[in-house]
Amino acid sequence: MSLLTIIGYEASTGELRETYDRMLQRPLPPAYRPPHGGPAGIIQAHSLDPVLIPKVFATSSTLNGAGPLSWPEREVVNAISSRLDQCFY
Repeated sequence: MSLLTIIGYEASTGELRETYDRMLQRPLPPAYRPPHGGPAGIIQAHSLDPVLIPKVFATSSTLNGAGPLSWPEREVVNAISSRLDQCFY
């Protein structure tokens, strides 16, 4: 059970819905597209602050795009870090 309040796509309105829609239109590898068709859990985890969502993911893209690691290598580091932090989204 999550301790974080999350507003899913179906319950979203206004600015949050617009942000979700913009995030869903970003080009992403299929691995990032959840089977339910809505925003990935990592995006919904930020649902209480829709203004922050694009900023977080722009920064994340910049940080993850730089450096010597390939995309799969970065994903392994991210997955292990999330697992160690008990973050299961």
